[in-house]
Amino acid sequence: MHLIKNDFEYRSWMLDAYFRQDNIFGDTLLTDEEMDDFLFESRPQEYPCLGMVTPSKTNPLDSDIAFFYRNNINDWATSMGLINSK
Repeated sequence: MHLIKNDFEYRSWMLDAYFRQDNIFGDTLLTDEEMDDFLFESRPQEYPCLGMVTPSKTNPLDSDIAFFYRNNINDWATSMGLINSK
């Protein structure tokens, strides 16, 4: 899970966590245009958010991307008694 504050952090996180290209050099399976399209289509709805990459439930060779937003975290914190909902 990673805190993502803007588009630059999102792109860096995705390349590292989803594509695992942090120290890999050479050709990729996607063209730059395909990569940009995928990143655009997979982007979070808003920032800041928490991003998480998990093994796919439907395809064992793939990963799923999930984002958690301020309202999700606020609801969890309220239900855990960490903040007052009044």
